[in-house]
Amino acid sequence: MSWKVLADAGLVARVEPVLEAIYGVLEGSRWLPVGDLPPSRQPSLAGGLAGQALFCAYYGHARGRPDAEETALALLEQSLVAAAEQPLAGGLYGGFSGVGWAVEHLAGRCYEAGEDATADSEQEIVAFLEGGAADFPWELIQGLSGLALYLLERPRPARPALLRVVDALEASARADERGLYWFTPAEWVPEPQREDSPAGQMNLGVAHGITGVLGLLACLELAGLGDPRLRHLSEGAVSWLLAHRLPAGGSSRVPAWIAVGREPEPTRTAWCYGDPGAAAVLSLAAAAFHRPDWQAEALELGRLAARRPISEVRALDAGLCHGSAGLCHLFNRLWQASGDAELETAAIAWLERTLALRVEGEGLAGFRTWEVRLDRPARWMSDPGFLTGIAGTGLALLAATSELEPAWDRLLLASGPASALRWRELEPPALEAEPVLTLEEARP
Repeated sequence: MSWKVLADAGLVARVEPVLEAIYGVLEGSRWLPVGDLPPSRQPSLAGGLAGQALFCAYYGHARGRPDAEETALALLEQSLVAAAEQPLAGGLYGGFSGVGWAVEHLAGRCYEAGEDATADSEQEIVAFLEGGAADFPWELIQGLSGLALYLLERPRPARPALLRVVDALEASARADERGLYWFTPAEWVPEPQREDSPAGQMNLGVAHGITGVLGLLACLELAGLGDPRLRHLSEGAVSWLLAHRLPAGGSSRVPAWIAVGREPEPTRTAWCYGDPGAAAVLSLAAAAFHRPDWQAEALELGRLAARRPISEVRALDAGLCHGSAGLCHLFNRLWQASGDAELETAAIAWLERTLALRVEGEGLAGFRTWEVRLDRPARWMSDPGFLTGIAGTGLALLAATSELEPAWDRLLLASGPASALRWRELEPPALEAEPVLTLEEARP
């Protein structure tokens, strides 16, 4: 698939200074010592250095900015150093596998792959999977699905380890008359939801739920794992998800979760929970398993979400996870796959909304993030990260104004390992004479 620019020339011109401002913030932090790291200087993919490196790398390549690629390498190395100096969990978004994912994703694209910097982390994951993966959460953000996504990003994914993941997913799947699902016991329920799910839940989101597992199964199929269980598990999961859609006409068709003993309720329109994220994953699964009926369901789900007025959608900030830039990107990805004019219109509308949320002089590069936590009142904060901050917002804006395919959205399960990045095919002439840096040479 050839990636197309979403925005017209006038909109591209308005986005350009925003991208430059985001880069300016992230570039300014590359020279800071690691030391006692504040949240923005943590190594993680979701909110820390690894995710910030992704934006700088894509921005540098798409816009012919060698300085931005150098900044990406510096941030990536700092992420590796920080990860080595502090204990990290294994999760994709907050742990060492996410740092490894960023290293593998950028290897051979903006730096010359040399010594395998993440081999140890793969060995740790393999040992863990052989030791007791069945008792580990199966979700994307911090569980088995995320670990497997990291392994898939490596040039030679460890097939035995990936088969272990499938073993664990098969063993933990539950069946009823509507299909297959994965149950989230109370101790695995994300903390903000525990009050509503004291006996556990069936989570339907991409970030922590069944839809995320479906996306991983599609990625494993696209990668050529060749395990017939992938189709069986996916068909059961899609059947279960579609059977639990809410009536049309509400604020969402896909609920966030179904707590034991309670009726499901509508949720937000977002990636983490709700219709756009589910539509993107269902579209990916349709491509992986050659199911035009699933593609039709994905398109209808995306169109329903696209028709919701911006004023009725709970997108308070611009982040990827549940903000306006995330919606712009999901509708953009669905439009690129389908050519549907309604999805294109929605993507442009959410791009405009993202620019409207920017206030010069506030937050970082004009963007603030609405943070909700249990240990303190909700507040506006400055967030440089990938998942809810300016790095992710910048990546979505860049994807809307560039011909460079945003393969970084594999992290969102919006594309799979078979999506070719075509990085060198689009290399700007200004970069042709520039030497390819190694991580060591890019050290600040």
